Amino acid sequence: MVYMAVMAAGVVAFLAALNWFPSLVRPDLARRYATVEDAMRAAGYHGILVPKYFPEGLSWPPAFIFAQKRPFRAVVLEFTEPKTMRTALIVVQSSLKGGAAEAEKLQRIRFARIREQTGYRLKGRDAVLQVGICGDGRPCSRIIWKEGGFYSSVLYMSYPVELIRIADSMVR
Repeated sequence: MVYMAVMAAGVVAFLAALNWFPSLVRPDLARRYATVEDAMRAAGYHGILVPKYFPEGLSWPPAFIFAQKRPFRAVVLEFTEPKTMRTALIVVQSSLKGGAAEAEKLQRIRFARIREQTGYRLKGRDAVLQVGICGDGRPCSRIIWKEGGFYSSVLYMSYPVELIRIADSMVR
């Protein structure tokens, strides 16, 4: 019995080391971070756009923080609703060109159907506002704009009124 426990612990330790090894060899590949500052440094950003306004039920800090430097720089922040622990807000900042289609690759929640898409002026910047239904059946909206050579995308699991307030709070 002891031998089996030692062998199982050895296998678990081996698999953990195997999982950890790629981040040692290539620290610029995609991985999860504990703080926004760590993710920002890992992605090579000097500053990322972070919401200053959060609708009722959402708050700082993000529940999930992801960053990468290769093959392109990106930081993803996910905020959850405390009551349900479901993702309600996703903020993506990326150097990858391609707008909505490319931003969606970095999001764990995607549109099932876009009902409306329109141009929008976000504090003097050209943006694209999308409204529709996400994969889990909830209404969602997203706004995407370019600032300083980077693309920002904000997806909110609700209608666009609050989304616009969130995005406005991010733009300097």
